[in-house]
Amino acid sequence: MKYQRLPVDVDPFRLVEQGRKLHGKLAVSEFPRLQDLLCESMETDDQELVDIELAFKRSETGLPLVTGSIRCKLDMSCQRCLNVVKTPFYSELCVVFVSSDAQANNLQEGYDTWLVEDGRLFLKDFIEDEILLALPVVIAHDLENDQQRLQCKPQKALIEVLPGHVDQVDEDTQKENPFDVLKDLKLDN
Repeated sequence: MKYQRLPVDVDPFRLVEQGRKLHGKLAVSEFPRLQDLLCESMETDDQELVDIELAFKRSETGLPLVTGSIRCKLDMSCQRCLNVVKTPFYSELCVVFVSSDAQANNLQEGYDTWLVEDGRLFLKDFIEDEILLALPVVIAHDLENDQQRLQCKPQKALIEVLPGHVDQVDEDTQKENPFDVLKDLKLDN
């Protein structure tokens, strides 16, 4: 499929009337709020692209909406070990355009809405918001086997626990307990 250059801003209601489809790519580096969540290695690498497909149309009940998908690969920090985990991202979207809050309140539940002010939709902001809303709450490596558990251990872990293994403590990293002197102390009454 041929990619077209995505415009900076569009009139979504006009695109709905025209039944337009947009298909393009944007660099991950073009999304500043998303950059705050990525690993530093990805911030300098502009090779990753966000693939965007949008179809502007009317719903069966006549609501102006956009459907489509967003896909990319993101370098995020694993919340278990703080190492980089390549996170494939895919999200399907279906968003109804409204021109006022009152119009959004009158819609049935179950619709995602986007308030279009001044008849303009800034595509980068729209796409970035959809990515941020669809990201998992916790990013972590999949731990399907013992080998993956070993790779996803905290870097400064004192104890490593694996199913079927005895807990082992690294003797070099044990700290002296300041209350050890008290265990020998006996109270004589």
